[in-house]
Amino acid sequence: MNIYIKSGLLTLTLGITLIACNNENKVVIPKVASEEVVKTEVITPAPSQEPVTGIKLTKVWQSDSTLITSESVLFDEKQGLYYVSCIGNVPPNKEDGDGYIATMDQRGNILNAAWVKGLDAPKGMALKNGKLYVADINDFVVIDQASASVEKRINVPGSTFLNDVALAPDGKIYFTDSDKNTIYVYSDEKVKLFKRDAGLGGTNGILVDQETIYLAGFGNGDINTIDLESKEITNRAKAAVPGGDGIATWEGGYVYSNWNGEVYYVTPDWKAKKVLDTKAEKANAADITINQKTGELLVPTFFDNRVVAYKIESIR
Repeated sequence: MNIYIKSGLLTLTLGITLIACNNENKVVIPKVASEEVVKTEVITPAPSQEPVTGIKLTKVWQSDSTLITSESVLFDEKQGLYYVSCIGNVPPNKEDGDGYIATMDQRGNILNAAWVKGLDAPKGMALKNGKLYVADINDFVVIDQASASVEKRINVPGSTFLNDVALAPDGKIYFTDSDKNTIYVYSDEKVKLFKRDAGLGGTNGILVDQETIYLAGFGNGDINTIDLESKEITNRAKAAVPGGDGIATWEGGYVYSNWNGEVYYVTPDWKAKKVLDTKAEKANAADITINQKTGELLVPTFFDNRVVAYKIESIR
């Protein structure tokens, strides 16, 4: 937007008093003496209209290798730190009590190696109102952030591999069971079945917006969506992301991880492009997240016992 003010002698007399709605805070704009105003140009850059067709990842930091079987990472914007769920000893469905949640700063330094202990095999996480919600094999665990303690465990009958967790805009929390092709919803302090369908292909990663659930199929690599109202499943891409694990949004598209050690950028029309491959380094790519403030992708490396951060550069 361009604003032009013609040169000339202009006498401004301002005696404006702004009064806040609560009538408590007053901001007074003082009188301004006569002055000469020259041509002024204010330019607001228009956002790029070109769609993002891909991304480039550049490694910027990594944690040390003490995060035993790092499975998921979640950014707490309010606290300015990351939570990392660590399965501990494998297999990842063993009720052995050696799982834990660690905390980490935004440069990968471990703040608390065992912020919460005594879990079995914690995986996906979500934050809401001072509570951290965690999927733990067959329990949905509620952790109080202030006291760093387990507030309650909600056993989910029939579940065997609770996996990823996502907070919806309306405050409901959805989570998956990869073994049972099932999605549950937590609302009003109760867990309810939302959807079970063999066609979900071992659904793992989950992301929820106002109208839609986005899913990554670990078993078949498919990308599916589910309409929140009708619960209708739509297959968006067949075998697009092998070993589908985590999902995050980026500038109109999506970033999916392949647990085996790959990351894909998926365009809005569901074309998947591989952007990272760490299989040769024996580093997995588990339940990812994106720090939208720093523009960094966080990848838990599972058997490599780390979290690695990559700067994201959009390709248009």
